[in-house]
Amino acid sequence: MSKEVISDIQAICLIILFISGGALALPTGAAAGSDLWLAILMALILAIPLYMVYARLLSLYPGKDLFDILEDIFGRFFGKALGLIFIWFTFHLGVLVLRDQGEFLITLSLPETPMIVPIILVTLLCIWIVKAGMETMGRWANLFVILDAPIPTIVILMLIPQMDLSNIQPVLYDGIRSFLKGTLEALVFPFGDVVVFLMIFFALKPRDSKKSIFIKGLLWGGLLIAGVSLAEILVLGEDLYLSTYYPNHNVAGKVSIGELLQRLEVIAVVATLTSFFLKVSVCLLAVSNGMSKIFGFKDYKILATPIALLMCNFSCFIFDSTIYKFRWLMETTTYYFLPYQIILPIIILIFAQIKKRNNGRSVKKENKSV
Repeated sequence: MSKEVISDIQAICLIILFISGGALALPTGAAAGSDLWLAILMALILAIPLYMVYARLLSLYPGKDLFDILEDIFGRFFGKALGLIFIWFTFHLGVLVLRDQGEFLITLSLPETPMIVPIILVTLLCIWIVKAGMETMGRWANLFVILDAPIPTIVILMLIPQMDLSNIQPVLYDGIRSFLKGTLEALVFPFGDVVVFLMIFFALKPRDSKKSIFIKGLLWGGLLIAGVSLAEILVLGEDLYLSTYYPNHNVAGKVSIGELLQRLEVIAVVATLTSFFLKVSVCLLAVSNGMSKIFGFKDYKILATPIALLMCNFSCFIFDSTIYKFRWLMETTTYYFLPYQIILPIIILIFAQIKKRNNGRSVKKENKSV
């Protein structure tokens, strides 16, 4: 398999789209109520040291991904076992995002269309881009950011006359406990999902600054989500925001400048779908790469099709209804994803640091003996 390389700009664009994929469509940090925008900003701050953990792991093992790192630290058996745990997390995340994409499109635009239709179409696109390789995905991410990032900014500026500051006053009206719960929710979704990049950033150049890539992607993506969420609360108010499955669509529909510019929700739908597509593709690439490492395949691309079809099948049957899905997301997601995103990476970094330190000491002893 030829060595794939992406630039730091492409890596940053991938992180931006990955963070915004789903977060721009779904309510984020909803437990904080009208303070959810503030909870997102707090989660962004807390995500900085978490991303430093991710960057440090990759810096200790340049040119390697999480699966190589786990085998080096814990040995072949336990390393592969931990790798399977992360593969399951990423596979489940991809299934959830694929289901979100299908429900988003069916609920808003194609109510008479069976959900399997858009899910299959996106699955085929994901197979294509993963088989095309990491470099192709990086170039597409660069293009999508240029096309998608200005859209939320333009919508926010056009909505300023309809914003009501009383919708976010008083601050911390629901109490500090709700604010902290919303912060934890936002930390897990969407910021914690970026742990998936530990599995695919083997394509980074060895000299690239991992910390810079992660932090820049976090800041751009996080500020975008916080700005959109604040605009949605200011325009819709807390009650309408929390009672709506896809508040960004409702907000974009309120943009109206005479008869010249109306119905911007169509553009918002296109921007959201592209970020959904990139997020599912990253998850598919990570799972394919992990399975190839676990079972000794030379190229992860040959596994893309069967894994994608399995994700497609799971996404159609994982939830009985949209209501049940949202209930599961609100009650379970935070505590279910927390170990994969925060606890395990910190433990792995501790063991990596210890092993590197012990290896350094052994090398010094050998040099002295020589």
